[in-house]
Amino acid sequence: MIIKLSPISPLSRDVMLQVTKSGDVLTINNAVFDFSKLGAGSTLPAEAIGCDAIQAPVYRDGEDLVVQLVLPCWPDSPASALFPVDIFHPVDGPLQLPGMEMLDQPAPATGIIDWSQEVTAEAKAEASAGQELTAAVAEAARRRAVADAAIAPLQDAVDLGDSSENEVALLTEWKRYRVALNRLADQQGYPASIDWPAPPA
Repeated sequence: MIIKLSPISPLSRDVMLQVTKSGDVLTINNAVFDFSKLGAGSTLPAEAIGCDAIQAPVYRDGEDLVVQLVLPCWPDSPASALFPVDIFHPVDGPLQLPGMEMLDQPAPATGIIDWSQEVTAEAKAEASAGQELTAAVAEAARRRAVADAAIAPLQDAVDLGDSSENEVALLTEWKRYRVALNRLADQQGYPASIDWPAPPA
């Protein structure tokens, strides 16, 4: 687990942050949040977690659970609280947070996590692939439009029997280029990796 601390000055000095760790379970200000269900590469938006101390997504980076907590601090807080460092792989038990005193707490209650908002690694990969496909289709359409514009006057000249040998050859090259654009989806690795054909010089 990696705990990141984000120092913020609340209006009241009564605001505290107390955290106890047990595996992937965090008890934050007396509310228990069990993140053990979060899969590798998955993310939970802050809105899915009923905790004021969590205002950033919680995610799994490899085997590490990464949680960013709001750390209350004030101008007279120690430097360790004003400029906190990340806590890597803390042992189970109460966390010693800079500027926060350990106080007796009542029995913890179960915190709220809306798991329906979890963004899995598979969903991220699917979204990324969809964006790559959309970008590839748009770029292919743009290049085809250039080819269409180049082909039209050359084809007119050929149809009218008023074309030179160079124009006939150039027309053939542009048509080959347009055919290659239409076959991009047949390439291995498409759309993540595309070997774009070069237009006629």
